[in-house]
This record gives sequence, C-alpha cells and structure tokens, in this order.
Amino acid sequence: MKMFNWIKKIVVIIISFIALVLLAGFIFESWSRAKAEKIIPNGQFVELDRCRLHYLKKGTGGPTIVFESALCSEGHLQWYSIQQELSLHTTTVSYDRAGILWSERGENPKTGEKMAEELYLLLEKSNAPKPYILVGHSMGGMLVRIFVDKYPQDVAGAVLIDSQHPDNKKYLSPRLYKLVNKGLPAEFLKFANAFGLARLMFKDMFPPSKQYQYQNSLMPALLYKSAAAVLEEQEQMAAIKNDAAKIISFGNIPLYVISATDTSRYDTLFKEKRLRAEMVTAWDNMQKNLLSLSTNSKHITVAGSGHYITLDQPQVIVSAVKELILQFRDPSPVKESR
Repeated sequence: MKMFNWIKKIVVIIISFIALVLLAGFIFESWSRAKAEKIIPNGQFVELDRCRLHYLKKGTGGPTIVFESALCSEGHLQWYSIQQELSLHTTTVSYDRAGILWSERGENPKTGEKMAEELYLLLEKSNAPKPYILVGHSMGGMLVRIFVDKYPQDVAGAVLIDSQHPDNKKYLSPRLYKLVNKGLPAEFLKFANAFGLARLMFKDMFPPSKQYQYQNSLMPALLYKSAAAVLEEQEQMAAIKNDAAKIISFGNIPLYVISATDTSRYDTLFKEKRLRAEMVTAWDNMQKNLLSLSTNSKHITVAGSGHYITLDQPQVIVSAVKELILQFRDPSPVKESR
C-alpha cells in the first residue's frame, strides 16, 4: 500500500512538472509572438486576391533575378546575403511564399501551378524589369520548372541549385524512396510550435557568423507564422511533383544546374553505408537528367558542398548568375584570342 502511495505521488509530481513546463513554454511563446509582431518588415507588399505577399526588391536594371526558396521557413532570408551581392549588378527579387514569414496565407491551394501564378503576379505588380532569371533551390527548383513552363516568354534563364527531381521514384529503390519522402514530423512540430520549443530547435539555421546574424535573429522569431505553411507545402509535395514532372523541356532557355558532390552529405541521414552510396549515385543521376530540360544547359558541380550550397559555397551561385546576366546583355559569342 505504501509503495502504491509513493508511486502515486511520483506520478503526480511528474505530471505537475510537465504541466508547469508546458505552461512556461506557452507563456514564453505568447510573449515571443507579441514581440515578433513589432518587427518591421524589411521589404514591401503586393496585394493579390485576398492576400498580401511580402517581397524584397533590390538593385536596378534588367534582367531581374528572381529567387525561389526550398521547403523551409526561411523564405526570402535564404537568399538574403546572395541577394545583397547580386543586387549590385541588376534588379533582384526574393519573396516569402504565401503563409511564410510576413506573407499572408490567402486562400489559394499550395499547388505548383498556383504558387507560380502568385509569383508572376508579384513580379508584375512590383514592376520588376523583364525578363527574369529564375534561381531555385531544392523544392524551389521544381517551382522554377513550373514557372518557366507557364511564362517562357518572360524568362531569360534558370538556375537549379541541388534541385529536387520530380520523378525521383524512378531513381530510388522502394526502401530509399520511402525514407526520402518521409517528411517532417507534422504533429510534433505543431505541438513544438505552440509551446515555444520550435523556435529553440530552429534557432541557428544559418552559420554563426556576423554575415548571418540578421537571418538567425529573424527566422526563429517569425517561425510561428511560417510553420503551418511549410507543413502544408509538405502535404502537397506529391501534387507539386506531379505538376513539375509533366514539364520535360524549356526549349533553348539557358539553364544552369548546380549540384552538390560531397559524398559524405548523407552520412547523418542514413545509417547504412549501402543506402548512403545509393543516394549519392541516384542524386547525381537525377541532377544530370535535369540538364535535358534545355538544349542550352550547363552542369556545375560543387565539391565539398552539402545540399545547402547557398550556405556552403554561395560564391558559386553568385558567379553562375552573373555569367547568365552577361550572356543576356551580350549574347554574341565570345571570340577566342590568338
């Protein structure tokens, strides 16, 4: 009987402790959100149908460099440092997809088609000089694919940075395909977002250097706004892939495919060496297949870089985009010096 009473007391203490921790987390999250609401957006807004999208426009002249983010809560912040540098050479536009950071969610479904339409309207209403050079990372590469197909007359080039391949099922074994497409733990992240844990988990998504100090402070502060939209995009990933898979050609629009080649980049994802080797080979093959989208394509491999080339070796991206800008401005072939 005494043992039962002791166990009962211990259970009550544990439950009380958990309740206090959750209450403290809820209060911390509420305070953090109230504080975040006072942060002044660093860009501007365009009014779409029943929603406002936030964008950051820097630089002058054309063509306009348009950045499309991965499946992430960073939104335009993913490109913040790269945009500063490229804006010295031409107009640049980065933005937050619907529901991310300062952009309102709106009512459009999270399909590739609708997201491309929203981006096009944003560029029109922000008076971004045409044509556009689209730069997309990971999932953003698939969205670029859809945009180029819908508006080819307004596109001067595309850069796919370690882009996802919409037909990855063709390249992966059933087991690896299942692991790769498992996605983020939605229910846990919703819980973590409500009780302040998520902003601590994603506190340092960018390198801990002065260059990324702004991004590291802003992204977790606004995570509560972004989390639901990111999970919604994840839920729609199969449909987005289906939309992108239907597009097999950009014609002769200049296309650069930038691929990470660090063979250790999957070491933390998969325990089995065989799965890691399979993933490296499959990803390399998928990247090479992306080159077939255009008759005017170029493959740039980045040794020593993981999936986030935007952080590991951003200068490779800057150099590639600058090269496309020069090609657009001076399309005449370069004569060899003798």
